[in-house]
Parts: sequence; structure tokens; C-alpha cells
Amino acid sequence: MTEDHRTAAQDAAVTHLRDLLEAHFREAEDSADEDGKFSIGFRVTFDRSFNPTKLKVSCRIAKTITDEVESTVEDPQQPALL
Repeated sequence: MTEDHRTAAQDAAVTHLRDLLEAHFREAEDSADEDGKFSIGFRVTFDRSFNPTKLKVSCRIAKTITDEVESTVEDPQQPALL
């Protein structure tokens, strides 16, 4: 791959990434947690088995909800101490 091809592939990937960011930024903001944090993950795939090279840029926005409960479970066979 020539330097011109590398530059063209990188430029195309950055353009697609920017397009996806602009298209989905509001949705990502809406997925923010209670601290206001949110994230967008991007994946860029170059497939050189095709001529010309195929380029795929995808983004992922996910909201993770974590919850927990802690307790103790007494042994039902053990009498309670007074």
C-alpha cells in the first residue's frame, strides 16, 4: 500500500468517524450516568482482501446499569445467640 493510499484510507476513516459522532452524540449524552459520564466506542476495520480496500466504521453507545444488594444469611441450623 502506498503512502497516498494510507493517507486516503485514514482520511476516509476519520471522516466517517466524525459523521457517526455528529449523528449519535445526542443519544450518547442521553445515556449519561448520574455523574454525567457517557462514552462512545468506535471501531475502524480495513479489509484489504477487496480491491479497493473496504472500510467499515462503527460506533457503540451503551448504558450500563449496575446494582447490588449485600446481606448476611444466618445458618438456619445454628440457634441464635442471646
